[in-house]
Amino acid sequence: MTIAVNIPRPEFLTALSAMQNITGKKGTLAVLANILLETDQEGLVMTATDLEVGIRCRIPAEILDSGNITLPARKLFELVKESEESQIHLEEQENSWVKISGQSSDCRLAGIDADEFPTFPPYREDNLVAVSSALMSELVDKTIYSVAQEGESNFNLAGILLEKEVLEEGSFLRMVSSDGHRLSMMEGKVDADLSALDMDRVILLPKKGVQEIRKLCDDNETVYLGLEEKQAVLKAGGYTLVIRLMSGDFPDYKGIIKVVDKTRHIGIDRQQMMHSLKRVNIFTEDRYNAVNFIIKNNAIKLFSQNMDYGSAREEVPAVYEGETMEIGFNGKYFYEALQVMKSEKVKAYINSEESPCLLQGDKDPGYLSVIMPMKL
Repeated sequence: MTIAVNIPRPEFLTALSAMQNITGKKGTLAVLANILLETDQEGLVMTATDLEVGIRCRIPAEILDSGNITLPARKLFELVKESEESQIHLEEQENSWVKISGQSSDCRLAGIDADEFPTFPPYREDNLVAVSSALMSELVDKTIYSVAQEGESNFNLAGILLEKEVLEEGSFLRMVSSDGHRLSMMEGKVDADLSALDMDRVILLPKKGVQEIRKLCDDNETVYLGLEEKQAVLKAGGYTLVIRLMSGDFPDYKGIIKVVDKTRHIGIDRQQMMHSLKRVNIFTEDRYNAVNFIIKNNAIKLFSQNMDYGSAREEVPAVYEGETMEIGFNGKYFYEALQVMKSEKVKAYINSEESPCLLQGDKDPGYLSVIMPMKL
């Protein structure tokens, strides 16, 4: 059957905007660059996938003829975005060509038969748990920046670890990421019962999937999370997101955190440190971003040098009394950890000139960042 529908442009554009970044890139199956459009009794169902992440939604539409077709995601998005019509008419013609028209415009777009599009993974509705979008957003924002690039480690660090913990004071969700040189962790309390979530194993979410989770949180107060053997499922605002879980192990992050002695700390003004790091980072070597930290009574001196451009020195006030320590850190890593925090006063726990630095703040409950030192 050939599809023919009238679609309100605003709803169509919103759905296309959410889906176009998920569609497969060059080198994958050609149909994965397309969005599946299919009619049902309630409207138009739209689906996109790259076989790792899949998204589906339903939008209102006037169904003139039932059917299905796939169309190129990027071209369709651009066409609808630039249209000045209030309603888009879409009608399939011969050989999977589709006429897209309005009162004053008429275009033809080459489609691919819907039979070539992958089946959307089935999932269970009964094990979905309500999670605050604000919490889910914070879990993502405070961990996604330290995910490793593909192939950088023997561990599967190109994803984010998701854990649950049920204590007397309540249930908690936790996300952890690391690229082998730094680690970030964020956890928060969940009001819902988490017993329905099957998490008795390592749950690793791919970075792309986590990015889509973050987008899903923007316009909804609550997201519904489910975990199955090979996939995570999230629902919110009429959208269903299915993410294929990664296989592999994750490092013993708790052991890394325990290495840091928290008996004393250095008090840092977050904004001052960020401004100074931003300047000294200009003069670091691009690959390592090495900054020399000289920690002494009530001050931290920062020094960076680039053989081609020059050098920079900064002095930042700090609350510290003790022996002078000289230690190297990646300035970019240090800056990014501070950037996601809300606390104006940050505690930096550094035991010695060879120990990692652990950052925490009173207004960032549940969050910590560990940055490994560098040899200068």
